[in-house]
Amino acid sequence: MATPTATVLVDPRRTTGVVDHRVYGQFLENMGRAIYGGVFEPGSPLADAHGYRTDVLDAARELAPPVLRWPGGNFASGYHWRDGIGPAEDRPARFDLAWSMLETNRFGTEEFLAYARLLGAPAYLNLNASTGTIDEALEWLAYCNSDLPVPEVALRQSGPHPERHDVPIWGIGNENFGWWQHLHTTAESHAELTREWGKLLRWADNRISLVGVGANDPDWNWTMLNEAGVVLDWLSLHFYWNELSYEGALAGPMASEAEICDTWGLIGAAKRRRKLNHDLRICIDEWGVWPEPYLSMTNQPEVINRRLRAEVGPPVHTEPVPMIEYHFDLKDALAHATWLHVLWRHPDKVSLATQAQMVNVLGPILTTPEGVVRQTTFHPLAVARHFALGTGLDVGALTEAGIDATNAPGGSLSALDAAGTVDPDSGQVHLSLVNRLPDDELLVELDGIGGPAKRVTLGADDPAAANTPEAPDRVVPTEDQIDIDGPLVMPPHSHVTLVFPGSR
Repeated sequence: MATPTATVLVDPRRTTGVVDHRVYGQFLENMGRAIYGGVFEPGSPLADAHGYRTDVLDAARELAPPVLRWPGGNFASGYHWRDGIGPAEDRPARFDLAWSMLETNRFGTEEFLAYARLLGAPAYLNLNASTGTIDEALEWLAYCNSDLPVPEVALRQSGPHPERHDVPIWGIGNENFGWWQHLHTTAESHAELTREWGKLLRWADNRISLVGVGANDPDWNWTMLNEAGVVLDWLSLHFYWNELSYEGALAGPMASEAEICDTWGLIGAAKRRRKLNHDLRICIDEWGVWPEPYLSMTNQPEVINRRLRAEVGPPVHTEPVPMIEYHFDLKDALAHATWLHVLWRHPDKVSLATQAQMVNVLGPILTTPEGVVRQTTFHPLAVARHFALGTGLDVGALTEAGIDATNAPGGSLSALDAAGTVDPDSGQVHLSLVNRLPDDELLVELDGIGGPAKRVTLGADDPAAANTPEAPDRVVPTEDQIDIDGPLVMPPHSHVTLVFPGSR
């Protein structure tokens, strides 16, 4: 049987737009072991004097997040920022209804913002637009960003960081369309709240940028855009790919790509209808593989009835416990690599994204008492942060080979997914290729580019191979120099990055 073939078409003059570096952001939530036992573990021999795990910090710096989101997520819908301010021993503990955990509030605003500074990542704070009030939101904004002689500023100036924090990005709510949120509501109600909160937040600080809640529902998004688009810089979408099969996991990002394009059409229509002339784009502030069905987070009546009646009163966790932690495998890494392709293909549409989440909870970084594991899903993003350039490249991929995938647009996936970036000034080109064939090599002909290149390959004998505490380096990138003057042989189920030096 002949080896499948593909052709990649590259013209460095054909670009998709400038890639906003904020699409490589990360997300932390007070949930499971993301914070406590993750980034923050006072008393651990691996923690510094402030309680931050230095091994986690080192790994996070390899991902180089240009923005860091907190405190949620679902946790944000019940979070009151004043609980996490002041001496740690004086902070009240609270029962977090979102995740059935006792929240000690030892990790609050100052701890988060200090951590973001250690990473060199501007902060994205998510406001409680459920049980919180606009007054509480304005006071948090003043605490972080104001110099006026008001009580919140005095409170900040009495703490560990008297200077302004100048938090640039603020989100108004989180998934308020879903029953799993505190006080979930209708699109009309939330759009009105977003418009009025956004108006007052901008009156208080016109330097900030605002994110509004979008949904996997065009009716919700149309209402939000029409009624609240005037105050928003981004409409958020959340994408989790929870198909368990090989082809299902790889199809997830492609379904998300189609939804991005659909939502972008709504944004354009709403801007024309409402005569909006400001920059309004899409924010994907939660994304990633979630390798199990999450039917409980749907608005289906039978789910709501069961969770609101038969499952009332779950046990309370008084200590951090593992929550939605997995050993991600190679196929999950291929899905994440493909997602980066989506971002490079659509920089005109998506200009902010944060992976859910950075540590332990669905995270590319997994902690143990002895150290960290860089999961398979860590590597595509780390490679991209090292080699990706500033402008998206319009890459063509032609092949007759493919695999069936019922959840993919059209019911199948091409054998090759390709994308890339370019530096228009130097001519340097970065290509990223995913061979989706589970069992076959792929011969890839590069049309329009060749010669010496750095190659980084992520692969393994088995697409189910994973990195674990016992075998932390089973799936790691390998790097070499090659001279491409013929077809490139891609191993089965692999991700290959190519970096070509500039020619001018």
